[in-house]
Amino acid sequence: MTNENTHGDRSVSADPSSGAGPARVESLNARRHPQDGHATRRQIAAEDLDLIVRRAAGIQNKRGNPGSQFLTEEEVVEIGRQVGLEPEYVRRAMAEVHAESLAPKRPPGNRILDLFVGDGRVEVRRVVSGEPTRIQQQVELLLRDREKLSALRRRPTRSVWEASAGIMDRLDRFMKFSGKEYALAETRQVELGVAETEPGWSLVTLAADVGNKRDEALYTAGSCVAVATILAAVFTAVEGDFAILLSIGTALLAGLAGAAIAIPWIRWTIGKRRNRVELILEGLIDRVDQ
Repeated sequence: MTNENTHGDRSVSADPSSGAGPARVESLNARRHPQDGHATRRQIAAEDLDLIVRRAAGIQNKRGNPGSQFLTEEEVVEIGRQVGLEPEYVRRAMAEVHAESLAPKRPPGNRILDLFVGDGRVEVRRVVSGEPTRIQQQVELLLRDREKLSALRRRPTRSVWEASAGIMDRLDRFMKFSGKEYALAETRQVELGVAETEPGWSLVTLAADVGNKRDEALYTAGSCVAVATILAAVFTAVEGDFAILLSIGTALLAGLAGAAIAIPWIRWTIGKRRNRVELILEGLIDRVDQ
């Protein structure tokens, strides 16, 4: 006769040839909910969820078992619901991510220059109330009338602008009749992107290329360092082999010292320009976000 012992969620049969009683089998519920009061379950921070999902997908792909590269919106909503996110906010987040994919892409830059003297691009983004077409028209009107820019390229959801070449606009920028600085007109170009995130809401992206100002600062600083190096070599130049080596060494030291001073100055100059341009771009979005 076979004796059956049920414990929690699982049941086992005792071995008839054994004299001992039926073996105890720990239930799954007991594992999920420790009864000793000492074991604790690991807590995962919400901000780590994206990193964990990406890491798990990478591990799975390395083991030759790639998962699906695409999920339906309903699957994403369901995943969000399981981690405590309301479907309304999950759908809005998906719409914003899609809108960001339509925003102007950052062009490849010089990483060495970015590291030493600062980034040559200023970008601001914000979700505002309004239809994309209307928002784009309002921002473009501000770029043309307030900042004295003209469109290089214009198409639905995106446009590219530069300083207007009109005589009156150039005169206004030069004389500053209105008291404005026209900092955007001094940039290489300004990009505008507007994409719908959900009905009645739009993601506005404004990006300004200040690489020309960075190039100007580099040219000025480089010229000063070169002049200082040449002067140091000339003033220490005397006859004799050792004197030539001394002159070259002095020139190199002067060049290094000049570079040590020039790089912080360039970073400060470009940083100041970036902050000013960023403030103006934010102000343009403020005017349509009312």
